[in-house]
Amino acid sequence: MAARTNAAQNLGGFLAANADLVLRLTRAVELADVSALIVEARRPVLFERIAGHPGWVICDLLFRDRRAQARVLGTTPDRVLPELARRLALPPRAPVMVDDGPVKSVRIAREAVDLRAIPAFRHGEKDPGPSLIAMMIIRDPETGRDNLSFTRIAAIDAHRATVLIGSSPHMRAILARHEAAGRPMPVALVIGTHPAYEIMASYSVPTHLEAFGELDMVANLLDAPVALVACDTIPLAVPAEAELVIEGEVRPSERAPDGPGSSQFLYYHPGAAEQPVFTATAITRRTSPVLRQHDTLLYTDHQTLIALPHEAILWQRLREHAFPLHDVQYVPWGGTLVCVVKMTPEYDGQVRDVLLMVLGQRWPNAKMALAVDDDIDIEELAELFWLISTRVDPARDVHIVPDTRGHPADPGARPLAEAPRRAITGKWLIDATKPPLSRAADRARFERALPPRHKAVRLEDYL
Repeated sequence: MAARTNAAQNLGGFLAANADLVLRLTRAVELADVSALIVEARRPVLFERIAGHPGWVICDLLFRDRRAQARVLGTTPDRVLPELARRLALPPRAPVMVDDGPVKSVRIAREAVDLRAIPAFRHGEKDPGPSLIAMMIIRDPETGRDNLSFTRIAAIDAHRATVLIGSSPHMRAILARHEAAGRPMPVALVIGTHPAYEIMASYSVPTHLEAFGELDMVANLLDAPVALVACDTIPLAVPAEAELVIEGEVRPSERAPDGPGSSQFLYYHPGAAEQPVFTATAITRRTSPVLRQHDTLLYTDHQTLIALPHEAILWQRLREHAFPLHDVQYVPWGGTLVCVVKMTPEYDGQVRDVLLMVLGQRWPNAKMALAVDDDIDIEELAELFWLISTRVDPARDVHIVPDTRGHPADPGARPLAEAPRRAITGKWLIDATKPPLSRAADRARFERALPPRHKAVRLEDYL
């Protein structure tokens, strides 16, 4: 007998269990306003009525800050990185196949598919049209392993859409293998799962786990077996508890113009490009699906989600050296180019060791590494600006490293003509910590002036 699905794995169950954190908008919202409202929400948000699209709802910002991330992992905000690092280090757990699932409640055959009927919205004002964000599942024809990554879908007509794969080297390599064999690449576009799947879709699997796939790791984040169900028209399997799945294929060498769309750095650079064309063969979904989206603009999940698994990896590597850490964040308003390390320095030179390790990581985004002390809230930009103003001597605490590896989509980096997907940039280290514990008298000079019972009393309790 096939295994049953687990309702705890679905997005609707997650939203219901965390209703106190979710901002619910009950008034009808025009699609043209969705992107701006997501940016303004600053917390998990659910649009319960979409004008012109009865029965559809949209949600976003499930990873906006440590508080939201803690709900995904079932922990507290201060334990997000240690807990995520622990689970990523667990042995992979293979998914189980089931015969059916809620994602099969409604089946739309090829001839009835219309990608334009799904309520997509324009993220940036200069986007050429509306687009959807989906978790893309494809299979490596050489290894047989599935790969997860997020992609942007922009409908061309009822059945075809461009899919953005330029940011994922694994996706590009798998597509190249299918095209070299002259066969279409089966693709499943999944929209709406428990957020744990999203962490793994944003994770660059390290070498020692390449014998497995990201789906083999999701169970450790869910703390429950992953239930997969076979697609109707392609040889792939998808989460049985998903909200919506678009099945289809990418045919060899078929391309169409895509973009421009905003990058994680909040620019339209590198602009429009020719991208693969996806042709839909079926849609399956829940009766009333939640359309989980990732707005790509101002300080949203577009930055925090793709950084989160890399923060956990970096946390673990720094802890292996016994550095006195409290948190590590690629802060969203830094476009993932700024990594802030919160620590309590013990002796001179320790902070510089930490920051050099940050800038040398395999994930090449950070070009600024900033160390702050244990009395600073990383998520408060005003606090960071204050401490840089009062604790940093630029001549002593700022160090610049020229001509190092950068991110190819960073508009401030210099592309390499001989290696189009590589770029060169300068990097800088800023030590904004107080003097170390070994110099207690110097450290005491930087004690902050704060109100009595600071953060122990709340204004809203008196309203």
